[in-house]
Amino acid sequence: MSVRLQQSKYPFSAQARQASQKLARDLGVLVDLLEEPDNYYIVEEAEKRVYAALTQTQIRYPTMENEKDVLIYPTARLIVEELGLPQLRALQAEAESKEANRQLGKEESALVVDLGESSFNWRIESMGDINERSKLPLMLRTFELKMRFENYLEVAPSFHSDEWNLINRYMDKGWIPIRRSELDRLISGKFKQLIMDGRFDIPKMSRRLIEAVQRIEDKTKGRIRKREPVKITETLTSAFPPCIQKMYDDSIRGDVNLSHDARFALAAFLLRIGMEKNEVQKVFSSSPDKNISLIEYQVRHIASKRSSGVDVEGYIPPGCKKLQVNNLCPVYLGAVFDPLCEYILNPLVFYQTRAWEISKDIQDHSWYERKRNKKQNF
Repeated sequence: MSVRLQQSKYPFSAQARQASQKLARDLGVLVDLLEEPDNYYIVEEAEKRVYAALTQTQIRYPTMENEKDVLIYPTARLIVEELGLPQLRALQAEAESKEANRQLGKEESALVVDLGESSFNWRIESMGDINERSKLPLMLRTFELKMRFENYLEVAPSFHSDEWNLINRYMDKGWIPIRRSELDRLISGKFKQLIMDGRFDIPKMSRRLIEAVQRIEDKTKGRIRKREPVKITETLTSAFPPCIQKMYDDSIRGDVNLSHDARFALAAFLLRIGMEKNEVQKVFSSSPDKNISLIEYQVRHIASKRSSGVDVEGYIPPGCKKLQVNNLCPVYLGAVFDPLCEYILNPLVFYQTRAWEISKDIQDHSWYERKRNKKQNF
């Protein structure tokens, strides 16, 4: 298999994009193309690819024996975007990223380096052969490659092992040594970001695509729960715990700069209760030190946290003890008081309980003491 054809199996590659556009210059042309009998197999393979993502099983890359195989991935993306389920998009991003990482692990280093450079405009260089690396300090001898820190930071902050933190990496004149396996992970991580952040206008779907979408939709039932995006309302904010309420009010007024810990706690809380990322970004748009691109990056990072498997809901906000240590709990500081705070250990539990009380029009909070064990003393 030629290098060009070998690279085209990776959907994020420049070769794959060029080949796709040559066959179908836009999504409308792609939809029409998929109605031709010779191309029915593309929809079938794309549907299998989405189903593999839904069930968290291994995606199978096409053999690329047919030049049209390159259209299977964009067709799979069409199916997912037509359904409009953020959880399914996250599952697709995770499955595609995992398979890309697995496939990259089988490639020669030269091909993988070229993929990173040609696909993402990254700057990657060799650290030299074994003899050359043997002359380096002992701590650097296991690193085969190095890349620019700007490119490294495009992806590494989304990985949550300490080894990926920039403070834990060696850097010389803006270059960060990396192992070949780490480059695989960075490339597949970038691919995941592209899927999570990618949005496009869906053209009028063809009959075969609609049928595929309907079959996948049926299979999502019981696996994915549809949830309407949360909008900030007076009723909603009335269920906020005192800590979140203060952070939210301070951010909306824009008269103070929230600390890093406060921004993280507020963003994680709002995302966790179901607010869309763009709505969360608006909450921080009045900050005196606002930086739109930084806000977008931070919110996206908090929203895309992954642990074992896929966690599409992102980070959990810090618990009460952590907020107290960071001086972010107004009850602990004696500024306000709410009896519910004595019986919970996380702002999310407060929100869920208070929202339930509001829905039932419960005004008497004496049931806390009768039904719950006190967990905190202020």
